[in-house]
Amino acid sequence: MIHDALLILWDCSQATEMPPNRSSLIFEEEGDAEIYNRIWDVARSHHTIQNYVETFGFRSRKLQSASGLKTSGLYAQALSEGVTEVLQDYKKTLVEVESLIIGNHNYNLSFVYSYVGKFHGLFNTLNKIIVTIKERRLTGCQILSLTHQYILNGNEMVHEAVIKIFTCINKVFVNQLCTWLLYGELRDPYQEFFIYRNNKDDNISDTFLSSPSTNACDKSLVSTLQDTIIDCGYNLNPTMIPYFVPLSLAQEILFIGKTVILFGFDPRKVKRSSYFMNNRPIMPLQKCGADSRRFTIWEEKEAEFHDKLQKLKNPEVFEVCNLRSVVRDIKECVTKHLWTVAVEEAQLIHELRLMKDFYLLGRGELFLELLRLTAPMLDKPTTRTSTRDMNHAFQLAARAVFLSNSADIEKFSFELPYVKPNISANSSIEDDSSTVADGWSSIILKYDFKWPLHLLFTPEVLARYNDMFRLLLRIKKTQHDLHALWKTYKQSTSFSMCQLHNKLMFLMDHLQHYMQADVLETNFSRLMDAVNKTTDFEKLKKAHATFLADILGQSFLTVISSSDSECSGDTIDSINNPVFCNIMELIKLCHSFCSMGDLVTDKEAEDYYIRGYSDRFNKLVKQLMQLLVSVRERPCGVYLARLLMRLDYNRWLSGEAQLTQSVTNMLRY
Repeated sequence: MIHDALLILWDCSQATEMPPNRSSLIFEEEGDAEIYNRIWDVARSHHTIQNYVETFGFRSRKLQSASGLKTSGLYAQALSEGVTEVLQDYKKTLVEVESLIIGNHNYNLSFVYSYVGKFHGLFNTLNKIIVTIKERRLTGCQILSLTHQYILNGNEMVHEAVIKIFTCINKVFVNQLCTWLLYGELRDPYQEFFIYRNNKDDNISDTFLSSPSTNACDKSLVSTLQDTIIDCGYNLNPTMIPYFVPLSLAQEILFIGKTVILFGFDPRKVKRSSYFMNNRPIMPLQKCGADSRRFTIWEEKEAEFHDKLQKLKNPEVFEVCNLRSVVRDIKECVTKHLWTVAVEEAQLIHELRLMKDFYLLGRGELFLELLRLTAPMLDKPTTRTSTRDMNHAFQLAARAVFLSNSADIEKFSFELPYVKPNISANSSIEDDSSTVADGWSSIILKYDFKWPLHLLFTPEVLARYNDMFRLLLRIKKTQHDLHALWKTYKQSTSFSMCQLHNKLMFLMDHLQHYMQADVLETNFSRLMDAVNKTTDFEKLKKAHATFLADILGQSFLTVISSSDSECSGDTIDSINNPVFCNIMELIKLCHSFCSMGDLVTDKEAEDYYIRGYSDRFNKLVKQLMQLLVSVRERPCGVYLARLLMRLDYNRWLSGEAQLTQSVTNMLRY
């Protein structure tokens, strides 16, 4: 009977696959039947584990690959190798038991069980892992995550065995992590890593995610402006991220690999590599890109980072804090190199000043000349030739202010999208339903920036810059038209007309000064200070996103989430901020006042229009000031108070709007 027990323990008997039949077995002592059942339980557990090892082990994988069958993944093979290593103690114990039995034939089943019974807990744990993998169909990093959950165990033998198995699996994980972080290469033939490469038909957005800002401005807007879209074809697989790896850490790992890949697509290096390949066709272009990427980014730190990552294979070193520390060190090196390329080679500070000069109308003399040339064209709906005419006028304006020879002018161009009017058979051209947007609402300023500034000036960022540009251009044009009317109305005998003209000029002048001084200059100075104080590209990108979010918020260009807010402005304006809508109504009022000379023919009609415009002005100003009370709890309320304090510094405007209290009293809580 003792020999039968040894055979099933060695998994050399068919009895392992079926429960023991007590009627066919003869036991020497009364308790041997129960002991034999316990031995059989151990043997059955070992049999299940051994079958898994044979199915997913190295030999089975080699035979499957040779026969062309679908092979198991690297993580399943590493698990099998780890289990095989753990089973060596079990097999050594059986050899020891056999040698003792051969030397003394008086030993019984209790003696055998006293040696193999200690493996019962270990085999149960391994079987739980195997059953969970089969039932849930776990692969790749999911196996790593499952194994890590069984490390904490009160049984010392189980704890040490699971650590050995986890170490084998962790080697595969660290190797894949190392090649991705240092070289931007994804060695994952079985799609088991938590980073995967998109197929060509996938429409998943590929982004770098950054932590939201802690500034007082809209955090969601800052986060949106920080997102950098990169079409390098890699993304996170949430189902494969190990549970002990936070999502933020996984995103940092993805960011590092993408950045390394990004430097492989440097157009300057591609040109040099192409020239080198033409002279020496033996050297492939991909090899040149990998070498240049490796030595320019890491310099002399590649071996240091490689050693730090390889040390993570040691279970005593592998902790989330240590993994995060290594990833942060690598990320710091990557972002510092990215900062060097962006700031020093691509001249980011100069490019930021260009954004301020053109998108934010820092070159006032240039855009005054441009408005003089293009105002009649922008008042009308766009045509097929509007873009060409606008760019031609832009070159003429640059020549008039002696900027035509500047290389910076060539980086900017205009686009006026042409939308064909939707004229049905039952509508005429004069109908409102058939009209299209004018040039002021659809003008787009394009910017041709250097590589790799596309990480900073994303399409979303440029779209927001264009929102600011259209608003500032309208304010500039309105202010210029009001000042141009001075020659017309300086000899007018109508006191009410001159008074309304002065009110409108007062309002537009202070609105323009608020936008340029309080909003743009102040926030741009903060941005320049932040850029000069950091050598981290991520912090630089965050500072720029905060700057753009601040000027959008202080210019009331942020969208209000409430669905009941109404805006009486153009339907093309998707911004439903009530303050912005009020400002646009004031600009329309100024535009109507400036074009009044083309409508009136006599004194009576002029007085009629002046009374209507005055009532409309007082209504809008009163509404603008009352908005302070309703939205002062919101982020834009602080900036609205600053604007209204500038407009009503002597309480004259609140008196004209017939308010019961001044803005100063409204600001008191």
